[in-house]
Amino acid sequence: MRAFRTTRLPLFLIGFFVVVFGLKAQTLPDFTSVNISELSDQQIELMMKQAQAMGYSSQDIISLAQVQGVSQSDLSLLSERFNAISSARVSQGEGAPITEARLRGPYIDSLESVNKKSTDIYGLDVFRKGSFLSFQTTQNIATPIDYKLGAGDEVFIDIYGASENYYRSIITPDGTVVLENIGPISLSGLTIEQAEARIKQRFSKIYEGLRGESSNTNLTVSLGKVRSVNINVVGLVEIPGTYNLSALNTVFNALYAAGGVTEDGTLREIKHFRKGKLISTVDIYEFLSNGYSEGDNRLESGDVILIQPYTNRVTLNGAAKISGRFELKADETVSDLLAYAGGFSENAFTETIKLSRILDGEKRVADVSKDQFEIFEIKPGDVYTISEVLNRFANRVVVQGAVFRPGNYAVTQGMTMKELITKTEGLRPDAFLDRAIIKRTKPDLTTETISFNLSDIINGEGQVLLRKEDVITIFSKNEIKEEAYIEVLGETNDPQLIEYSEGTTLHDAILLAGGLTSYAFGGTVEVSRRVLTDNVDGFNLSETQVFSVDLNNGLVEGGDFELLPFDQIIVRRNPHVNRQQLVAVEGQVNSPGQFAIANQGERISDLLKRAGGINQFAFIEGATLIRKTEFYDEPTDIEQQIEALVKLQQKFNQTPELLTESELALLQRIESDIQTLEERNANNQSLSDYAKKERIREVIERNGLSNIKLKQAEAIGIDLQKILNSPGSASDLLIEEGDVLIIPKKTETVRSRGKLLYPTTSRFIEGKSLKYYINNAGGFDYRAKKKGTYVVYANGDVARTKSFLFMKFYPKAAPGAEIIVPSKPLRVPVRVQDVLAVTSGLATLVLVITQINN
Repeated sequence: MRAFRTTRLPLFLIGFFVVVFGLKAQTLPDFTSVNISELSDQQIELMMKQAQAMGYSSQDIISLAQVQGVSQSDLSLLSERFNAISSARVSQGEGAPITEARLRGPYIDSLESVNKKSTDIYGLDVFRKGSFLSFQTTQNIATPIDYKLGAGDEVFIDIYGASENYYRSIITPDGTVVLENIGPISLSGLTIEQAEARIKQRFSKIYEGLRGESSNTNLTVSLGKVRSVNINVVGLVEIPGTYNLSALNTVFNALYAAGGVTEDGTLREIKHFRKGKLISTVDIYEFLSNGYSEGDNRLESGDVILIQPYTNRVTLNGAAKISGRFELKADETVSDLLAYAGGFSENAFTETIKLSRILDGEKRVADVSKDQFEIFEIKPGDVYTISEVLNRFANRVVVQGAVFRPGNYAVTQGMTMKELITKTEGLRPDAFLDRAIIKRTKPDLTTETISFNLSDIINGEGQVLLRKEDVITIFSKNEIKEEAYIEVLGETNDPQLIEYSEGTTLHDAILLAGGLTSYAFGGTVEVSRRVLTDNVDGFNLSETQVFSVDLNNGLVEGGDFELLPFDQIIVRRNPHVNRQQLVAVEGQVNSPGQFAIANQGERISDLLKRAGGINQFAFIEGATLIRKTEFYDEPTDIEQQIEALVKLQQKFNQTPELLTESELALLQRIESDIQTLEERNANNQSLSDYAKKERIREVIERNGLSNIKLKQAEAIGIDLQKILNSPGSASDLLIEEGDVLIIPKKTETVRSRGKLLYPTTSRFIEGKSLKYYINNAGGFDYRAKKKGTYVVYANGDVARTKSFLFMKFYPKAAPGAEIIVPSKPLRVPVRVQDVLAVTSGLATLVLVITQINN
């Protein structure tokens, strides 16, 4: 038979290489001239298909390649390629081992749909949910002792010691391995241990060191790649069919490959057939309970896994650790059902289980007591319900309030209040002894209140017997009175409410409020105190007593001042201490820039002196003062303080690794101060500024002036020449914070804008009237409103055209002035129908008046 195959191999190979490599038929191919690693999967598969069609196996191709002198590594690579292609061609599934990369197409889609199913049947999801390798056998394990070799298994033979050699071969379909210089050795059906003994016997004829008891050469046999087996999974599984799995796999692996059992299938009697005979029955519940199943045998080619319908299924509801539907055998009892369910849950009532059973065509209920669990037989369709314990206490009393250990306590027959207080480790020092109460539950579940003198109970002058579910409340002296506090407002770093403690002084309160700000030194402190006067007509009249205390260097003059509950402390600001206020001078002065206001009486002339006076290029007539309005969003003192601290913080954070210990401490204080100031600023609001803005808005809305724009700053026209000539005069305004004095450079032009034929800018000529510059712009446009012409001077002043009879008196022009000619409003022509409507209305009115007079 082998000789016959040898004569046929070259004929097949010639045909294959003609197709694959385009060789001529008369040319005999040589494996040594082919790079096996470069062959594509399609070429390898075509080789296998042609060999199968001619009656050859992939092992025959490997044997021919070995005869032609192909290296052992290339032979292994060719064998691996053949095995990979064979594993991929599996009917109704993928070959074993199942991997993520190969789970594609209809099979993986079917598995995903199965995994999405939810069920309440205990054990049904064991082979469903989880990773795709949950029940896959790894090949990187020691070969099981009972594993029997077969066709397709890869065998490694290692000889070491006095002689060394290495063999690697795959068992052929006839059950043998062909070894160089050894010949075929039959290994099919042997375990690894038996195969090692047989191979050693054959090799001892060549290696003398393997003979006898004093051998100096050793031989070991190990299993490489495991063969694949074809098995059938039939019955009530999600994806029945034929599967190609590793020979190391068991029944569980086959069930997982098939997607698990359906809801109608049995989990207790899964049958495993081999060669038409039942060899084992698998119980999934045994695996879930004990971690193994005696029927989970290893698979062989031709095995059949059969899943039949379930026979007996019951339902367990309520306070069990695992609830749902369970499949039980005919001889199992309620005790077995509880074992599968993991037993009772923590809040279960364990004395009885309620049963609903179909009997004689109707449902009946029964109670299964605890002593019947091990003998009570299960029937199909039974519904068992485990109740929870009642949400009530049989011997509880509750203590709350001014005791050291409030909570639930067990009450016994005849237990007294004094005994209960002893259990709570006694009363707290703040306990109110004059009165305590008991809320008692009556038999009809209504409640009543019982009050008693706690001091008498402690002294043994009376006793109160307790009952279950009594709720005892012992009051605290501090809880039955208004909580006393002290409020600190004004110029402290952290104004706040402070809990009152007896003996608290004014110094203490100021320190607790973060100490004084820099604006408070030299100021005053007011302490307002509640005072109750005598009754008047049955009412207590409350008045406020005010104490004024001076501050000197942050200390209260005249000694300390002891506070009382609800005192209010207001730390006033020193009126002579103000934050630096800045103004700016821009333009043609000798020293422009920012200047601090020296005093409240400083004027524009003073500011100009500090700026070095004007220079020779100054345009005096164009000087303007920019001043903030009420709508300017000026930062508050707190916001400016936050900004300064943030800048200081950023300075330290630039080189954190160079900071000293004192600088690090300062940085922490800055961060704390910023947080405190931000919290204060969130609640800070100037009501005076807010009221001023609201008043202006109200005037605008009341007078229909909604088109007026509320600006944050405005220009004020000033007469700088008069200010320079007469310092301190009415024109010499007092400067305010944020003012900007602008003295522009001399200009010698006049600008014309508005309804002119050619608006332009003209050179200023002394003595020329406004009409001259209008004519330079082409004169008035036909829509120009001549009498509305006005001039805006460089300093911001405005002059308009005046009319007398039929004469117009235009304002004077000046360097830097801007002439504005407005437009006439559009006239809407009167339509004929409007005239007729008015006329008809007047005629009707005359007719009505005439009729009334008659």
